[in-house]
Amino acid sequence: MWSYDIIKIIMKKNIILSAVITAHDEGLLAHKTMQSVFAGLMKVEEAGYKYEIIVHIDNGDKATRDYFRRYKKDEKIKVFENKFRDPGSSRNYAAEKATGKYVAFLDADDLVSDNWFINAISELENSKTETIVYPEAILTFGLDLKNNVLSIQKPSYEKGKDVVIALGENRWCSVVMAKKETFIKIPYEKLGLGYSHEDYVFNIKMIEANIHQAIAKETVLFYRRSEKSRLSSSNQGHATIPYMKLFDFNSVSGLKEVLIEDFDERFRNRGYRAYKRIRNNNFLNFFITPVAKTTLRILNNRSNSTQKIPKFVLEEWKKMNKIELQLYPHKWLVNKVLLYAAENQIAVGNMYLKLVKQIKNKKFDYVFIVPWVVRGGADKVMFNYIKALHELYGWNIMIITTLPAENWWNKNLPDYVDFVDFGNKTQFLSLEQQETLFTRLIVQSRCKRLHIINSEYGYDWARKHLGLLGNNYEINTSLFCGEFIPGSDLKGVFSYDDPYLLSIYDKVKNVFTDNETIIKKTVEHNGFSEEKFKAHYQPVGDIKIVKPKNGLINKDKLRILWASRVVPTKLPNLVAEIGKGLDPKKFQIDIYGERSEEISKDIFNGIASINYKGVFNGFSSISTEKYDVLLYTALDDGIPNVILEATAAGLPIIASNDGGVGEFVKNNRTGLLIEDFLKPEAYVKVLEEILKDASRLPFYVENAQRILLSRHSWKNFVEMVKKDFF
Repeated sequence: MWSYDIIKIIMKKNIILSAVITAHDEGLLAHKTMQSVFAGLMKVEEAGYKYEIIVHIDNGDKATRDYFRRYKKDEKIKVFENKFRDPGSSRNYAAEKATGKYVAFLDADDLVSDNWFINAISELENSKTETIVYPEAILTFGLDLKNNVLSIQKPSYEKGKDVVIALGENRWCSVVMAKKETFIKIPYEKLGLGYSHEDYVFNIKMIEANIHQAIAKETVLFYRRSEKSRLSSSNQGHATIPYMKLFDFNSVSGLKEVLIEDFDERFRNRGYRAYKRIRNNNFLNFFITPVAKTTLRILNNRSNSTQKIPKFVLEEWKKMNKIELQLYPHKWLVNKVLLYAAENQIAVGNMYLKLVKQIKNKKFDYVFIVPWVVRGGADKVMFNYIKALHELYGWNIMIITTLPAENWWNKNLPDYVDFVDFGNKTQFLSLEQQETLFTRLIVQSRCKRLHIINSEYGYDWARKHLGLLGNNYEINTSLFCGEFIPGSDLKGVFSYDDPYLLSIYDKVKNVFTDNETIIKKTVEHNGFSEEKFKAHYQPVGDIKIVKPKNGLINKDKLRILWASRVVPTKLPNLVAEIGKGLDPKKFQIDIYGERSEEISKDIFNGIASINYKGVFNGFSSISTEKYDVLLYTALDDGIPNVILEATAAGLPIIASNDGGVGEFVKNNRTGLLIEDFLKPEAYVKVLEEILKDASRLPFYVENAQRILLSRHSWKNFVEMVKKDFF
């Protein structure tokens, strides 16, 4: 039996290390990298080990190719060239060409401390399990950075803890060393089409494979950050990692949340305790939510820069000045160093666990991205689509809300629908953390069909991830009439077509609306093509059709129903003027609807013909048999659901002719349409004429109900969905 010392002597005769430098367009910056590599390999040679250097140039520019030609005659350096245009493929190729027991990767613009190679070899030689090794510290520098950033990497924690951290941040850098067979067994993935961060994916796969991540003590990676680097371009393009089995909804369902106190003192920021006091205090939350958000955003991204920088970092920083003059721990630089730790992103992972544990269905066919789930027309449209898609295809649906709100309808969702309350649950995360979490939820849902309805956050997220969406997802949107900006005196208009739909238009498959008028308007306004737009007239569902009344309830008094949100766009001021122009002995207007803060609470006070009833729980909660007609007023509206429901209930419609209303209410055929719809006297005149002669009202209702039963039937809606969704 050979002794350990003899085996060690034999091993030293073989190549123990293949130092791989991957290059593409670093040019002369690669010279500094090579100098740091030579300094580190000198220590490997002094220890009696043999090594080789492999340079792999992937789609390199002329300056980079010209630089590495100088090493052609060096027997220890092998230079290979390819045009993979992919970092993962580049590393995999180099690993195949390596002849060393261990392979170490380094990009051609980074630098390593001279003890990196030998300390990493020592860590691997002494490891009793399969291991991959990283430098202990990462000092990020570069001309594009105002401050250096220092990260201290830690070895593997317990697996569950590693998973929670990795959900929010890449735990380890791309500079690694491991046995060649480790890289062959678990190769880097070829990413693209909106996905990136090959090293992040590789590190997650290592966690999944239970391979120990170790740290080479007191070693430093000097990471050169440039606006031209692949990492920078990936970040600027908001590229993300693909679906990872380790993060699967089922895989994480049994994991526990991780507390910041679970880490060593370095991660326990005093500010976190202050934030926690804010977060747990409802009174403070109400008044200083922005403060809490700002506090958390700062704390989650950087710890206190006055914390002590490890002595070994300062020493290696000084030594590196011989190679890179940008690097030296000047006192004024050290005082401005930002300390960063992946562990401080556990809020993302913890929130992911919370949200996922509330999800019943672990696989989804369609995802709706909406601001909230409340009593509104847009929400009814979404529920109609949900019901139709499940009826047609048996799909499981996910709803993600993006704004903090009191969601009224989420408790009555069917079993095939999952509700993710992103807006309320994540409001204390930073914007960066919210984006990371939102993206991970979308990717891990494995659903390739997304539908945005009136969500500014959804549109903004889609705009940032156009590469991801354009190559991997089918994206639909729903577009409705615009809204008037508060305080603009009904002159300033807000709409989701400009700029939101406009910003992602090229990646959108379908734009669904509930009327043709909005299509013509937005096409004219933005220059869109009509081909993407589909008008899906909304159904009345299972509402019972009531025959119209013959005549008025009371021939001497007209009872008028007005039901909607009491907001500026529904023209409540106009209704008040109409009421003032009506004789209260002959006319009564009952107004149902929640009043917005923009509308004075006294708006209907003192008007004898108007009775304000307040909030109502859906149209079905109103005793419509008590009324003769429905009065509807609005600016720039679609085909409001209340008109359809009132028609089903047997009520004739008197409505303002603006927006899509005229597609349903045809004057003197299916109702009465007011052309001068901003003049109260025009409504007063029509109402007075009805009181004199109501004989044609049943005729209007019957015609309207025929349209309701054909164009607005559930069967017709399902057929439109089936035709236009594929």
